[in-house]
Amino acid sequence: MPCNCAIAVDNGFAYTVDGVLKEGFLEERISESRDQRKQVLQFCKECPLEKAKNGEIMEPCKGHIKRKAIKECWYKCGCAKRCGNLSGPKRNTQQITVVLFKIQVFFTPNGKGWGLRTLERLPKGAFVCEYIGEILTIAELYQRSFGDKLTFPVLLDAHWGSEESLEDNKALCLDGSHYGNISRFLNHRCLDANLIEIPVRVETPDQHYYHLAFFATRDIEAMEELTWRPCS
Repeated sequence: MPCNCAIAVDNGFAYTVDGVLKEGFLEERISESRDQRKQVLQFCKECPLEKAKNGEIMEPCKGHIKRKAIKECWYKCGCAKRCGNLSGPKRNTQQITVVLFKIQVFFTPNGKGWGLRTLERLPKGAFVCEYIGEILTIAELYQRSFGDKLTFPVLLDAHWGSEESLEDNKALCLDGSHYGNISRFLNHRCLDANLIEIPVRVETPDQHYYHLAFFATRDIEAMEELTWRPCS
């Protein structure tokens, strides 16, 4: 039976017994990321991004995609030890120290510089890796000098628009430029990326804080480059 944590995701588990995302849940996330007509936008009364970018002269919030997150149980959430959302392969994103698949950093032959590819077949819906980086406030981000970097920051903008005024220390992003993992070598594709990023909440019900996990949008063959399309 689904626990309280699992009920938060489509009234059931987000993963199958094999540890991959359920087909329906994954297809909905892919459709939302690729079709603007299916995206639900939320708007900030005072947008932290526009505030940090423009200073005193603020432009109206351009909107943030309200994305559905996965909720994984963990050992402190109060669910039973035999909970199906806690044990086995379903704790995908909590195994970031374990190499689940053989992934290789390589120099691309098409002029894109470094890239990431898989050395083995990845099934559709499989968790590949987590986006790791420094957690910065938006203000700290814009204080940094941006030059040629391997990565660009990812906004952690869950429910920014749900509050009248967001505290500066809660307007966060992930910057993998100086500290990160293999995800910093992922190249970007527009419509045919084979990875999708999905927020995953584990340690806290506070929706400002979540992990950003990459999942395979389709079966990916060995030696194929891994790419993603960043959400706007």
